[in-house]
Amino acid sequence: MGRPPPRHLPCRISVVGLSGSGKTTVARKLAGLVNAPHVELDALHWVNPGWVEPPDEEFHAAVGRALAGDDWVVEGNYRSARAVYWARVELLVWLDLPLWLTTWRALWRSLRRVGSSEPLWGTQRESLRHSVLSPVSPWIWNLRVHRLRRRQFTALAAELEHRGGLAVRMRSQRAVDEWMEQLTNQAPSQRQR
Repeated sequence: MGRPPPRHLPCRISVVGLSGSGKTTVARKLAGLVNAPHVELDALHWVNPGWVEPPDEEFHAAVGRALAGDDWVVEGNYRSARAVYWARVELLVWLDLPLWLTTWRALWRSLRRVGSSEPLWGTQRESLRHSVLSPVSPWIWNLRVHRLRRRQFTALAAELEHRGGLAVRMRSQRAVDEWMEQLTNQAPSQRQR
């Protein structure tokens, strides 16, 4: 799984990892490199104010509309939403950074957002109670799901490679940075099909 960037970058890409792993940053850059839409699953999921989750049918319909095209880069870990797009994924990018690093980043990001009242996805605001002290806060969530996510993402990578797709697992920020730099330095004709 830890291989150099593909010579021709697939255009249906899924980026996964714990909160604070850099999914959004990597997905945005990949979307720019392949000239495809970047779809952030959190933005489709958290559309109701006050952290009210939508019914699965609404969420899945929104995901289906966002990923209806031929090329896209989707980022997020919503297992139920994978039923909508997983069969079409050509490349899985798994940001498997150390737990201490992702947890620290998730906590720091939440504290920064609480202090700035920065809106998320146009509908949400992080609060100390919800985003820092709650059992579902991103940093605590990382601690709770770390092992489960590793099993899930290992299985996804194996399944994708079995059907001919590519899976890249990066275990450090340095590996991510080097991989992205290699992709950026490839000629555009090498990045796209």
